[in-house]
Amino acid sequence: MNVSNLSQIVTGSGPIALDIVIIIDTSGSMSDESTDLSQQIDIAIEKASASCPSQLRATFLGIQGTWDNTKFDQTVSNYLTGLGISQSSLQARLPFKEIDGIDHAGNKEDLCRAVIDVSHYFDWRDDARRAIFVLGDEGMEGGGGILTNAAVLKNNEAIFAAQNAHAKVYTYQGTPNDDPSNIDRFPTLAERDKITKEYERLALETGGRSYIYTTGIANFALVLQEILCDSLNPPADLNTEVSNCTSVCEYLPTILLTVNTLAEIINKTIDSCCPKEINKHHETSKLCECKH
Repeated sequence: MNVSNLSQIVTGSGPIALDIVIIIDTSGSMSDESTDLSQQIDIAIEKASASCPSQLRATFLGIQGTWDNTKFDQTVSNYLTGLGISQSSLQARLPFKEIDGIDHAGNKEDLCRAVIDVSHYFDWRDDARRAIFVLGDEGMEGGGGILTNAAVLKNNEAIFAAQNAHAKVYTYQGTPNDDPSNIDRFPTLAERDKITKEYERLALETGGRSYIYTTGIANFALVLQEILCDSLNPPADLNTEVSNCTSVCEYLPTILLTVNTLAEIINKTIDSCCPKEINKHHETSKLCECKH
């Protein structure tokens, strides 16, 4: 069955069900990406269905806004409240003013909050693989060109939410607006790289992949095809606490043997350097000096 409307596509009859939610920053600088994504998704699905067929449901949502004449005609909040989720349960924010008294459209750039809300409340199919593809070009907590501690903490929360939902997150950082008149531009390349690492971390720690195009726009047909295929693989078990403990227990006899051997070597070295019959501290210190 093929069902398609602007914000959702349901298609395919492959052996694995796949739910993918594509979320985009709706601030002005992401206009090109929203158009290209909408135009190339059909090509990507057609190619992916040949190499990695699935029972696909792809949903396109904007962060606190929409893009005209694209598939992103519904917001994350509207979709989730349409499922019966209360607005107060969501982390999505209303427009707000920054410390300079100006609304920078930061609520439309809350990528981490969108990942958290979708992870918790999207109507995932029980038997489906789960993936989120989130796109932005500035910081992931309110945008901007400087990485804040609040953004790092919110990214930690997004990673935890996606892991608990067993959803792989794929991230895209697009070309920023470097116009000198843009007060939210990256002040330095070093600051841009700090934010890039957060895009990469969100993907890495949830089993997804990151796509960094800070100097040009992606070929979205290829990017989407790769994501659609990779999403069919379940996320690896990223909880390493148990496996690390198991490894320690497994190798404990070897560890103890090594420690005991080292202790024996140290004791023999001390005995050879420091004869037991020497009792006076200053004489012992003198005799225990190792010659190099």
